[in-house]
Amino acid sequence: MPKRATIQDVARAAGVSVTTVSRYLNGRYDSMSEKTRAKIAAVIAELGYRPNALAKGLKAQRTETVGAIVVNMSYPFCVGFLRAFSRTLGAAGYHLMVAESEGDAKRERQLIESFVANRVEAIALQTSGANNGYLEDLARDMPVVLVDRAFALDNAYAIGTNNRDASREIAWTLFDLGYKQVVYLTEDERGIPTRTDRLNGYLDACRVALREPVVVRVRRGDWPSFEEALARVDACARKERTAVYTANGLVLMECYRALRALGHRVPDALGIATFDQPDWADLVDPPITCVRQPVEEMGEAAGRMITARLRGEEVASTVLTVPSTVVIHGSTGRGQEPH
Repeated sequence: MPKRATIQDVARAAGVSVTTVSRYLNGRYDSMSEKTRAKIAAVIAELGYRPNALAKGLKAQRTETVGAIVVNMSYPFCVGFLRAFSRTLGAAGYHLMVAESEGDAKRERQLIESFVANRVEAIALQTSGANNGYLEDLARDMPVVLVDRAFALDNAYAIGTNNRDASREIAWTLFDLGYKQVVYLTEDERGIPTRTDRLNGYLDACRVALREPVVVRVRRGDWPSFEEALARVDACARKERTAVYTANGLVLMECYRALRALGHRVPDALGIATFDQPDWADLVDPPITCVRQPVEEMGEAAGRMITARLRGEEVASTVLTVPSTVVIHGSTGRGQEPH
């Protein structure tokens, strides 16, 4: 028996989004060109697509389900966000579906389409940025909240933190604690606003402190890139008091043991700091200086935005920035010689 065509098959063959096909099927042709309508109609006829009768019968009913897509569900930021997001939605009577994109744009698109096909009423996600056009289209039909990685998309909401300001503050604090050099370890920042903002904050601090920036780009899972970074840190620490500052906790986790194995005394000769607050930051000796992101507040805010929209209430702002906090611990010392 031949496989029955799905709405995803129609969208793929017509070169449009699942949302666009759904609007066509429901006679919502606003912002849809005649060419697009004709193409969808032709594909439906060619594939013999028939909307699921049960789904049509249920269409008027609410699923009371919200989808969330994060990059890595083991990442402390994602865990904290999802916990608070789920709690806020649950208090308002909504259920949460969660998926992990692993930072892959194609997988992200597939997951969004799967959520739409399963009739979620809203989506919150850490997006790669590669599906922005599709997300703008989707945001005309349901609440879409961009979390952490904020892009300016029509109709969508965005929640993030003050990445540039917080990064500038922690880098400046390291100079103020007496470190003559701060080596910044980051993944490729291109296309990722949070990484770009954190890098720029670090560069701001270097300009104010009249220090030469040392930026080393690494690739998680590619140890040779970390070996190069460690060699730069080691060379700097042999010449003058140096701190290493990583752009996120996952980068630090990958190189922390190797940093300590360099043999430089922490924090006297080598300081260690990171953006994010890894769940193990307080378990090592000395504890790690970090930028604590307001993940709980961001999760709660995303939940409030979505539930307000689904109830037809006004949302005060489409963009929300929740400040992060710099937390100084023993890995950088306290009250060291000023720069």
